[in-house]
Amino acid sequence: DIHVAGNRERHLQATTSTRTRTRTRMKSPSSSPPSSLLFIFLSLLLPLLLVSSVSCVYIPPPPSGPIYFLETFTYPNWTDTWVQSHNTSITGTFVRSNPTPPKGIFNDFGLVTSTPNAPYAIAAPISPPIIVPKDKWLVVQYELHIQRNLQCGGGYIKILPEIEDFSALSSASPYLIMFGPDKCGESSKLHFIMRYKNRLSGEWTEHHLLSRPMIRLAKDDKKPHLYTLVIRPDNTYTIEIDMREAKTGSLLQDMDPPFTPPKMLDDPTDERPSSWDDREEVPDTTATRPDWWDDSHEQYVLPLGARKPAAWREDLDFLVPDPGDARPADWVDDEDGIWEPKMIHNPACVANQCGKWDGRKRNPKWMPPWEPPMIRNPSYQGVWRPRQVPNPHYYEEQDPYTGTMQQKIGGVAVELFTTNRGILFDNILVTSDKEVANDYA
Repeated sequence: DIHVAGNRERHLQATTSTRTRTRTRMKSPSSSPPSSLLFIFLSLLLPLLLVSSVSCVYIPPPPSGPIYFLETFTYPNWTDTWVQSHNTSITGTFVRSNPTPPKGIFNDFGLVTSTPNAPYAIAAPISPPIIVPKDKWLVVQYELHIQRNLQCGGGYIKILPEIEDFSALSSASPYLIMFGPDKCGESSKLHFIMRYKNRLSGEWTEHHLLSRPMIRLAKDDKKPHLYTLVIRPDNTYTIEIDMREAKTGSLLQDMDPPFTPPKMLDDPTDERPSSWDDREEVPDTTATRPDWWDDSHEQYVLPLGARKPAAWREDLDFLVPDPGDARPADWVDDEDGIWEPKMIHNPACVANQCGKWDGRKRNPKWMPPWEPPMIRNPSYQGVWRPRQVPNPHYYEEQDPYTGTMQQKIGGVAVELFTTNRGILFDNILVTSDKEVANDYA
């Protein structure tokens, strides 16, 4: 039941289990590792011994218990496992890269967005596909490092059902769970979405967490963060950020729409009558325009005798770029927009007399076009709604966890749109044991 992405880390099971990240200091030839580990040690570090400047090399620790999926992107043949989508709607390309800045430990790699303003899609299989036992938890955990100022984009991952062709993955592809942060402008939110299959109709619906945890993806926050989602057989969930609880609750109470389908539905055959009047207010047809109402005057006029001052400089701009405002060294126009310096008052402009001169003033005689006042509509019938009919697929859902978890889990994906390159995903872990996730963190 243990799956390590691509089976590229199977040799690590021979090492001593550790509950923390392992930093292996490179030693001189006179202080070699124990003979029983020499082959494993050299197979990992021999290519790195040629780099004399390296003093610390990251080796991912083995998990301390059973897992469904683990990916650390430490190995260069990661593309043997991860499939980049060739869907025509996907233009972004993921690369394997070190975090920067700040520079990480040597050999500590992650999956990184490399194309600005692009949709991305990439997936790795869980092979063979799994069905989470009814009495087991599902724990999804990963590390996210937003290395540049994120303007708009996602940092979430998806748990996929069994899919035949990962190379066709897109935003329209089915998924079981979507989890992680999302930001656009000043709005930041943490997604938790479960897709659920109605037991009677077979229809799939998305159910979103109603009250999302407050997160703030600050511009100056260049540190990696750990996101953890725990879903339990008793239909409770917990979301953690950096191993601290951010939200806990019930799937039966906190998701929108609820997992229980509505008892009644709109009748699809019912149509709104053409004579239905839903206007709350209407113009007063009895009102007449007053004789004194004159809307023929201009709103702004040039006062009699007004002249441009002799010292006025139309050849000078009132505002000019601040010469002391320098373009930031890490500014990228494709991601951050076209850089423009701050504007300041033109020091050559005396007494604010520069720029295009306009001596017009608001006309005290001006009136807007006359319109009749609005009154309550005596024929108002309210908002039309179709008649209700019983839902043939209604039932009371008490166990959405089982409903979703009894679907085969076939893979893990990163499918999103972002304006920025440099978003790094790492240490993606799926397990049924929260302690295993805690130990790996």
